[in-house]
Amino acid sequence: MDTLELYRWAVQDPETHAVVLRTMYERLRPGRHPAILREDFAGTAAESIAWVALKKGRRAIAVDLDAQTLEWARCRAAHLLGPRSSNVSFVCGDARLTGPPEVPHADILAVLNFSICYQHDPDELQSYLRHALDVLAPDGILVLNLFGGAEAVRAGTTRHRVAPNPRLPGEAPVPEFEYLWEVRSCDAESRRLDCRIHFAVPDPTASGRMQEIRDAFSYDFRLWSVKELVRACGEAGFTDVQVWRHTYDALKGEDGVFLGSVEPQSLDALENWTAYVVAAK
Repeated sequence: MDTLELYRWAVQDPETHAVVLRTMYERLRPGRHPAILREDFAGTAAESIAWVALKKGRRAIAVDLDAQTLEWARCRAAHLLGPRSSNVSFVCGDARLTGPPEVPHADILAVLNFSICYQHDPDELQSYLRHALDVLAPDGILVLNLFGGAEAVRAGTTRHRVAPNPRLPGEAPVPEFEYLWEVRSCDAESRRLDCRIHFAVPDPTASGRMQEIRDAFSYDFRLWSVKELVRACGEAGFTDVQVWRHTYDALKGEDGVFLGSVEPQSLDALENWTAYVVAAK
């Protein structure tokens, strides 16, 4: 099975992200509606494709260094969007060097899938954030996601069952499979994480048996804290920096959905958390 397709189903929820990103922008910029999404370190560009798919008139810019993965994303966009795939621009290049006039200013710059953790030192982080400020439109926002907590950095593997549920017209069904997230090591001093993704998929040669795809993806992350990222965004020139969470309490049904800003210190007591840093230009 295609590891990029497995990744897209195991790790990403692009249709939900498209709604969350729009909601963030419209709450911070009342009366305005975002049209251009830029997705840095885009990989499969799933967010860009969903952004365009969910509303006509939108554009997206997907930037990544991996030409092969971007070509995979381009083919997926052509299949799912048809003629509207021209509304997604695929740029193979360094996100820290890509900007106007090569591509238009963006209303939203999304750095998801914890990709901000590719920046390993404070100077590198500052350089990227200053560039992010420059590529945004005057009312633009930057959205980063990150994770943390003692449990999140503990060495070990967690296993999740994935039952793909296609939501966009033309998406092909994928058999159920298992997604394994491994924290192989964490250096407490440098905050460097060695993380891996493995998959267990149905064995085509034996009914009911699974076969593993080991080290399908590997990550060398520098795990920033929320406070570090909030401070860094402010130092880069962003005027309003908030921490947002998107959570769900299944016991409350629809009333259990929360999306909004929280106090950064509220994360300190949690063993495992994910959050967004939302920075307005």
